[in-house]
Amino acid sequence: MKKIRISELFVSLCFLAFLFGMMAATLLTEKEEESFFENRNLAAFPAYTAEADGDGSYIRALEKYFTDHAALREPLLRWKTEMDLVLERPVVNETVLSDGWFLPYLGYRQADREQTAADAEAMADNLAHIRDTTEEYGGHYCYVAVPNQYIYWAEAYPGYMDRAFVQEYLNLELLSAALAERGVDFLDVGTAVEALGHPEGYMSRVDHHYTMEGAFLTYQILMEQLRAITGEELPILREEDVTFETLPDPYLGSRARKLMGVVTSQEQVQLLHPREEVPFTRQDNGADSPSQVYILPQEEEYVTYAVYMGGDVAQTTIQTHREELPSILIYGDSFTNALECILYLSFDRMDALDLRYTNISLTDYIQETQPDYVVCLRDYSSLLVLSGNGGGEEDGSSD
Repeated sequence: MKKIRISELFVSLCFLAFLFGMMAATLLTEKEEESFFENRNLAAFPAYTAEADGDGSYIRALEKYFTDHAALREPLLRWKTEMDLVLERPVVNETVLSDGWFLPYLGYRQADREQTAADAEAMADNLAHIRDTTEEYGGHYCYVAVPNQYIYWAEAYPGYMDRAFVQEYLNLELLSAALAERGVDFLDVGTAVEALGHPEGYMSRVDHHYTMEGAFLTYQILMEQLRAITGEELPILREEDVTFETLPDPYLGSRARKLMGVVTSQEQVQLLHPREEVPFTRQDNGADSPSQVYILPQEEEYVTYAVYMGGDVAQTTIQTHREELPSILIYGDSFTNALECILYLSFDRMDALDLRYTNISLTDYIQETQPDYVVCLRDYSSLLVLSGNGGGEEDGSSD
């Protein structure tokens, strides 16, 4: 029988100590609910059921939980990110770095036209129902599509990567056609922006949202569309009516966050202020909130897109107490946040909904508040997403 050397035994004991130590640390450390840098919720501890045990889903969920909450997970992810950057890998943490742009890696995807057409028809039916609900009391409905960051900066991708974006353009083509058949007002901001010469400052290079300059341009295009729909002389802010403030803090956009903050950019966040102050009151989820639309970080070394409206809020109401002006409801996802910081300036009351975070029924909310205008804002990739806030009649589930 081969004798076990002391050195081998020592190594084995150290390895076991490391495993059990990491396991104990994982079990005993306080668990976070979300990952800031990954910009996602971490897995919750799964509830045991005999059915989940039988089909294997409980074990998979348990594995996901321990993977998400492993001790030293974030430092190890940062170390891996640094190593991948040193090795100049073309894709790091599902992010493509290309001459100052941080773009998502999308792989090589197939588009199913038949399935997309079916999804477009279903979505158009839901949106037509919301339009009908709005028009029952005399309101006006408009569905708005905005381009994605990766579509707007398509030419920034390396030449060897797929840049066709067939699925996104199918979404746009088929949904717009289905809405036209149903007489639902539709606005493609991307087409309007391209007609203006593809302004470079419209879309962020390090975040998947537009910039404040882009939000302001989207606001102007939307307001012109609402004017065209109703013929009403809605007040529209122009460049001479506002000032822009550039924050000195480094901007950690959503794409940069995926790189664990290891890579910084030169891009900075801008705020927009009206030259003539408009006093207002704000409520979030039915409770009074400070009368502000920009929530600045107190002690952070950087600023994120959450500076706009404080990030994603399920329900917000801003009232400017100018009864001579109409009211508006805007719903969508985080793309509405920067736009909300401007939109309220043209209305007596602005309501904003992010149905990913609430069980509010959209149609019930419309019937209860009866806004003069109802607007849905979605980016090209999520035009056909029913879950959460994609326009479903009673959909208030979370993505």
